[in-house]
Amino acid sequence: MERELGPTNWWPADTLFEIMVGAVLTQNTAWGNVDRSLAALKSAGVLDPHAIAALEPEALQGLIRPSGFYRNKAKTLQSLSRWYVERCGADPDGARGLTDDGLRSELLSLFGVGGETADDLVLYVFSRRAFVADTYARRLFAFLGFTVPTGYPAFHKAFAPAVLASDLTVAQLKEFHGLIDEYGKAYRDDAAKAASFLTGWRHG
Repeated sequence: MERELGPTNWWPADTLFEIMVGAVLTQNTAWGNVDRSLAALKSAGVLDPHAIAALEPEALQGLIRPSGFYRNKAKTLQSLSRWYVERCGADPDGARGLTDDGLRSELLSLFGVGGETADDLVLYVFSRRAFVADTYARRLFAFLGFTVPTGYPAFHKAFAPAVLASDLTVAQLKEFHGLIDEYGKAYRDDAAKAASFLTGWRHG
């Protein structure tokens, strides 16, 4: 995949906090809408955890409206920003004392942070080894012939141990996720996948 599609240099962002915000905003929407929201936050000078934590909810909702579900996403962004400031000092190193599982659990305890968002943050912001078991990964694994459980938690539980048992580094796991998503965008259905460079890799 890397030979055919890479390098992807995921996640596209100027700062780690922009990755955090993007991971929340991208839930149930297209990335183009996220870009519009990020641009609005940058233009307003509030793409910062302290600033977002202090914003009036209505003001934040207006800025991220293009991403949809803006009331809940605003609440999630403020919950995440406050945790990041208070728990971590607005620095990933502030979570150094947490185990990988402990970090993931704390993120999952925040309003609106589900498994996919938590794994995005663990991998791309905190630079811990993680498997992002998103829709593109689920479709790819199913195409390759694996039995894929329904829903993020079950799919993650079934396949994360095998992925993390590999010797892939954090950087390689970031690229792995990026490649899976780029592949999914380029080959959207099974017919397209069957005609792709991965057709010979199907699991018996």
